[in-house]
Amino acid sequence: MQPTFLDRLCAAILNPDILNDASKRELISRAVADTLAVAAAGFPEPVTRNVLAAYRGNGPRAWSGEACESEEAAILVNGAAAHALDFDDVYLESMAHISTVLLPAVFRQGEDDPDEVLCAFAAGLVAAKAVARRVGPGHYHKGFHGTATIGTFAAAAACGRLAGLNAEQMGNALALAASMSAGLQVNFSTQTKPVHAGLAASAGYRAARLAQAGVTGSRNIFGQSGFADLYGVGDGEEEPGEDAFELRPDMISVKLYPCCYASHRLVGITLDAREVLGPRIADEGARYALKVPAGSISLLKHRRPQDSMQAKFSPTYPVAVALLRGTPTLADFADAAVTDADISAIIDQLDIIEDETQQSGGDIEFGAVTLTVTLPGEAPHEFTRSALPGSPLDPPTAAPLRDKFAGCLRIYSHATGSAFPILERVRDLGVDEWLAG
Repeated sequence: MQPTFLDRLCAAILNPDILNDASKRELISRAVADTLAVAAAGFPEPVTRNVLAAYRGNGPRAWSGEACESEEAAILVNGAAAHALDFDDVYLESMAHISTVLLPAVFRQGEDDPDEVLCAFAAGLVAAKAVARRVGPGHYHKGFHGTATIGTFAAAAACGRLAGLNAEQMGNALALAASMSAGLQVNFSTQTKPVHAGLAASAGYRAARLAQAGVTGSRNIFGQSGFADLYGVGDGEEEPGEDAFELRPDMISVKLYPCCYASHRLVGITLDAREVLGPRIADEGARYALKVPAGSISLLKHRRPQDSMQAKFSPTYPVAVALLRGTPTLADFADAAVTDADISAIIDQLDIIEDETQQSGGDIEFGAVTLTVTLPGEAPHEFTRSALPGSPLDPPTAAPLRDKFAGCLRIYSHATGSAFPILERVRDLGVDEWLAG
């Protein structure tokens, strides 16, 4: 009998050689460093404090050292912290912020074997990519949040691998994950979005734990009336090729700006223009026309954001910051910064135009964006960009990443007066070169 998609997925997750490539291991270590750094900066955030208030206890500790009522609660807190600032990496192959789900699920109290943790993380990456191919991109465009939905499968695979589940148990864990998969984009720009990551991570842990205890599930979760039928729009692959099950950490995009990834190409082209024109790009009387593929920035709903959460999902605010000051930083997304009069004036000078000749279908990577800058007394200056900054097509260099990580860790130390406690346990995960000092 021909193996089903679920059979193939379980086999790929349980492959004992899943992390036998030094370059892949290094990329996963970078993802670990990125996730821990942004989580450190996320712990002082209101959403993380609220989740902690709900789940404090005398049990396992979150990465911040604060005690929670259970292991699941600690995972939830860590996931919310890692996604609190929307500064965590993106795995577009899976339509998800995948590291922010996987690391909390597998790097928890008592799990210190670096090989086991990294292999479990790798197994989750494989699952995320394969499930995304099976359900199809229409799942995300329909309004589901892949971090929450596909992330639940990824976390179940990672936790199942860490727990030593066999193929039958792994199938049951994924069946349980299918019944826990949830998360809607309508909650973007609210505190529920970062909570999605924690919920997915803790659900994956729960699914693996239940499967290990003997709870069974359907073998047809990806068949008729299964996950892809109900959560997709019919554009998934019923029998994905072998490449769908390959480990590809090189496809993880690292965020260089603390806002929705759909805005990063807009920021990138603005910084391209600023590098050529210098600070005069923000001179009084300048006008800006930003043409984007139709549908590619549909997630960016707030032209005039009123708070930091809305600013992260704005097509204009991060561009205005880049025009006026250069690379947007975490400080630019504080509530007090969002109402800056100089930024508001730049937004007044900025037109966002959807290019109907480039129909993206909601794909933030599709086509190219064009920025036209008209300075007083000069002919228009035009710039074009296709690649998203930090993506495989425009990969980040080491220096800005180290600056990002150091800045995030400083936020934690300034807020608490101490170093981020979890760093005492991470050196064997290969993160020293990123988080040193």
